[in-house]
Amino acid sequence: MRRADRVAPRVSAGTAGTPSERKSFRSRGGLRSALIAFGFVVFATGATAADSAQSLFAAAGNTDDETVRLTHLRALAATDIALLDAPTRAELTTLLPVVEAWAEGRARAMQDVARGEGEVHRYLHHFFEKATLAYSPTFPTPPRATSALYPLWAFYRARFLTWVMIEDSSVLNVPERKTAFVGEAERCFDLAHRAFPENELLRIYTGKNLPSSDLTASDDRAPAWANHQRRALTQLHRIIRWWIAERQLTNGEFGGKWGDDVEMWRWWAPILIGFDDPVINASQARLARGNLSRPALAGGYTSQLTDVEHTAEETADTLTPMQHVAGDNPEWATRTRRLLALADTVWWGDNAQGKLQFKHIDFNHERLGPDAARAYDTGYHVRVMQPALLLWQRTRDPALGHPLTRWLRTWAEAALSTDNGKPAGIVPAALQWPSGRVGSSERGWIGPAMAGDAMESLYSWPAYPARAMTVALLQAHALTGHPSFVEPLLRMAELRRAHLAAGDPDGPAGRATWAAHRLPRVMNEPLAKWRQLTGDNRFDDLLLADAGSYVRLMIGRDKSALTRDLAATARSLSVNWPMFTTEVRFTDRVLSFPRFWPRTLATGLPRVDDVLLYTTVTGDPGAVEDFPLNGARWHTLPLDLAVLVTENRRDRFAAELFHFGDQERRMDVSLLTLEPGDYTWRVETATGRPLSNGKRTGTVENRRLSFAVPSRIECRVIVERAP
Repeated sequence: MRRADRVAPRVSAGTAGTPSERKSFRSRGGLRSALIAFGFVVFATGATAADSAQSLFAAAGNTDDETVRLTHLRALAATDIALLDAPTRAELTTLLPVVEAWAEGRARAMQDVARGEGEVHRYLHHFFEKATLAYSPTFPTPPRATSALYPLWAFYRARFLTWVMIEDSSVLNVPERKTAFVGEAERCFDLAHRAFPENELLRIYTGKNLPSSDLTASDDRAPAWANHQRRALTQLHRIIRWWIAERQLTNGEFGGKWGDDVEMWRWWAPILIGFDDPVINASQARLARGNLSRPALAGGYTSQLTDVEHTAEETADTLTPMQHVAGDNPEWATRTRRLLALADTVWWGDNAQGKLQFKHIDFNHERLGPDAARAYDTGYHVRVMQPALLLWQRTRDPALGHPLTRWLRTWAEAALSTDNGKPAGIVPAALQWPSGRVGSSERGWIGPAMAGDAMESLYSWPAYPARAMTVALLQAHALTGHPSFVEPLLRMAELRRAHLAAGDPDGPAGRATWAAHRLPRVMNEPLAKWRQLTGDNRFDDLLLADAGSYVRLMIGRDKSALTRDLAATARSLSVNWPMFTTEVRFTDRVLSFPRFWPRTLATGLPRVDDVLLYTTVTGDPGAVEDFPLNGARWHTLPLDLAVLVTENRRDRFAAELFHFGDQERRMDVSLLTLEPGDYTWRVETATGRPLSNGKRTGTVENRRLSFAVPSRIECRVIVERAP
C-alpha cells in the first residue's frame, strides 16, 4: 500500500468511496490485524513478554486506522496476565474507553438513534471536549512517563488539545491558553512521532503536508484557472460525500452538535448551491428536517437560552439553505415566517427613540436573557432574520418587507449619526436597549461591553456584525429603492477613498483613522455586490485597491490573481486528507486545520477559500449567507467541469466553461439573477466560433436554460436581453 493511500483511502470521484473500495480498505486493515495476531504468537514463543507487549504497542501506534489500533489494544487487554505488568494493564484499562469512543462513536450513536434515545449525539467529541477544555486535571489520565503506553496516550492527548484549541474561542482567542494548549500538543505529538515513525497522521501533525490520493490530472488544453478550479471542486465534492457516507446519522446529525452540524452548508455552498447533486441535496434535507423536528425547535426557534450567535444558527443555517435547494416547497416559507411572529412577540420592540430594534443578545423562542448588561441589538441579529430576508428577496412580499425595513431603518439612521463618537456613515456593530445608543458607555461606539466574555470581540466593530448589517442595508435598498439604506455604504466608500489618499494610516481604537484603516473588512463585500447589482463603477478604484481576485476579474477581466487564488485552494484541498475527514472532531471546523494548526501554517499552506469557489461558479461576489446574488445553479455534478461566471447582471449573464470529459456534455443551468423577459443565448468557443444559439423567455417560474458544451474546448455561454 502506497504511503499516500495510508493517509487517504482511495475515493472515486463523486463518491465517498465505492462499496468495493471501502471493503478493500477494511480488508487491508483486517489483514494487518491477522498478521499482527500471527506476530503475537511468534513473540509469545520466542521473545520476552515485555518485548511482545512493546511490539504490540508499537503496532497500535504506527497504524493510521483507528479500528486496527483498537483491535491491537483490545488484544493486549485480553492477553495472558504475564504479557503486561499490573500497572501497565491498569493504564490500558483507563485509556481503552477513550480509544473506543474515538473509533466506535458513530456506531454507538447509530444504535442510540435506532432505539430513539437522545436528541443530540455528539459522538465525535463528547467524550473529551469538556475535560480537555478544563486543561487540568490532565485528560486522558496519563500513564507513567516510563510506561510503554505513554506515547500512545500522548497521541490522543495531543489530538484532543489540538481540536479543542481550533474549536473553542475561549482557547483560540485567549493567547495564554492557546499557547498552553499548542505547546503541550506539540510536545505530545513529537514524543508520539518518535515512538511511531510510520504513523502518517503524526507526520501531518508534526508539520508535513502529505498528498491525498486520486488527484485530478491537469489538461494541457484547459486554461490554468479551469485546472485549478476543477481540482478544488473535485476534492471538495469528495470531502462532502465522505461526510455524508461516513459521518451522517439516519436522523440527519453529523456527530458534532446540531448548531455546528447545520453550519456545514456554508462550506458546502460551492457544490450545494452552485451545482445540483441529488445525494448532497437529500443529505441537506435530512439534516434540516432532523434538526427542526427536535423538541428543542418545536417553538420555531431554539429553546436554548444563550447568545444570538449560537441560537440563530439552528434556524438560519437550516431554513436558508433549504430555500436555495427547495425553495418551491412551501414548508420552508411557512417556517421562515414564524421568525417574524417570534420577533413581534418576544425579541424586538420600540426603543426610547421610538425605533424598532432587538432587545437583547441572549434569547430563545419564548424569553429574553436576564442580564441587563447584555441588552443589545447587534449586527449578528441579521443571522436571526437571514431566512426572512432571503424570502423577502425572493417574493417581495410586503408582509415581510414592512417589519424588516422598519428594523433596518433604525440601523441606517444609527449609521448616519455621530452618536457616542462614531464617525458619520459608519455602520456600527451594536445598539443598546432600550436607549438605542450606539455601542456602550464602557467601550464607546466600537461595541458592547460583555463583562469579559470571550465572544466580545466577535460582536464588536469591525467583525462580522458590521459587514452583515451593511449587506442587509444594501438588500433593503435593492428591494425598496430607498436611498437611505445605501447611504452608509456610499459614505464609508468616500471615507475609505480619502483615507487611502492620505496614506492609509492607522490610529487609536475608535478614532476615524482607526476605522477608515479597517473599513475594507466591513464594506468590500457589500461594495462588490453593489457594483454587480448596479454596474456603478465609481468605486472601482477602491475595489481594485482592497477587494479580492474575483472582483478584480469582474472589473478588469484579469484572471492572473484569480488563477493564483484557485491554485492555492486546490493545493490545500489536495493534501492532508484526514484533517478534513477522519481527524475532524467539530463539524463547524471541517476546513479549519490549515488556518489554525501552527505547524501547518508554518509550511505556508494557504487556507481553503470556499467562498471563492462559490463565487466563481455562481457569480455572487461574496459569502452566500447574506443578500445572495448567486446568478447560476448548474444542474449537473461538479466533476470534469470548470465554470467561471464572468457577468451576472439583471439583464446579462456570461460564463466561461471547460468540459474535461471525452464526449459532448449536455447540461442545464438556472439563471437566478436575470429579470423576467425575452433573451437570446449563444454558446461559442473562446475565439468566438459559434456552437449553438437560441431564444428564451425567462419567468420567475422558469429560469432554466439547456445547452451542450464540447469536449476539451474552451468555450463560453452568453445570455442577454433581446433587442
